[in-house]
Amino acid sequence: MPDATPLERLIAGLDAADRYDQADAARLLGELGRRETVGPLVRYVTENRYYCKAAGIHALARIGDASVCPTLRGLVDEPNVVDDWFWVDCRAVRAAAAVALLALGDDSRAGYLGDLAGRNDDVFFCFCGPAILRLPDDLPATRDLKARITVEAVGEPAARGVRHSDPARVALKAEVFGLLATPQACEALRDLASFHSRYVRGQAAVSLLRADPSEKHVRLVEAMADGDPADFACLKASFALATAGRRDRVALIAQAAGGLDDPFDLAVAVECLGLLEDGEQTGVVERQALHADPYVRQCAVEALERIGGPAAVPVARQRLSDDSPRVRLQAAKLLAAQDGEGR
Repeated sequence: MPDATPLERLIAGLDAADRYDQADAARLLGELGRRETVGPLVRYVTENRYYCKAAGIHALARIGDASVCPTLRGLVDEPNVVDDWFWVDCRAVRAAAAVALLALGDDSRAGYLGDLAGRNDDVFFCFCGPAILRLPDDLPATRDLKARITVEAVGEPAARGVRHSDPARVALKAEVFGLLATPQACEALRDLASFHSRYVRGQAAVSLLRADPSEKHVRLVEAMADGDPADFACLKASFALATAGRRDRVALIAQAAGGLDDPFDLAVAVECLGLLEDGEQTGVVERQALHADPYVRQCAVEALERIGGPAAVPVARQRLSDDSPRVRLQAAKLLAAQDGEGR
């Protein structure tokens, strides 16, 4: 689409050949937040038959146009996704739509979320837990659902053992614990700091300092940042320290972003620099926008959007012709977020 505007490129991404590219386009449209994209997103979440369309549901909630509530109510009742109980696809889409309704001030389908909680379903406690806890407390139904998300209900590692060893679910539990921020939640996070998965350990470090950046917890996360056997966990721990005020850790993350060999770990380092929005690190991020690995390039473009500066727009324009569809989408989003359509 050489003559399309960046926004038109993002909307066209909803019809990409790959379902995950479609979901990425939906996610980026939600971050962009433009109401003129509501129509294409409604079509996407209505017609698409895969669970990853939950990204489009989240996007509609983020844009905040309550006119989509009838569509979302319909998706709770009939998600148009294969009902495969084991893989949770159907329940995840229905729950995402119910949470989106709450975000838009509509509690008409909150009962579905309550039913999931009553069945001890991780779709409620893990997949939707962080989103529910971040909702405003305006609706009684939202307050009631939040009250059901406790450390004990989610599964406290120290007391009962984590219900699942799947790192993705346990990492979500760690995120929930960080949002609960109770002494019991911090105890659970200290336990998860030694979990077998690097992804869980990294999230535990971030959540722990978000919940309680006390000296005891800073020391624990420092030990992880300096001694964890996995670069991923070290980076996440350093990021947690930086967000808690230890700016000396930013230079260490920047050093990793310029020299790690593993593309995934390198991408995480670049992502952390973007989240920290440190303008002094623009150079190392800009260089990684030319990395051989597409995920590194994607994270670099996203980080440049967060950091800003004169390099962001020229790099994004260059990446519009990238070999990777997701890098092209990320570049289009950066440009669409600029003045007008980024021309």
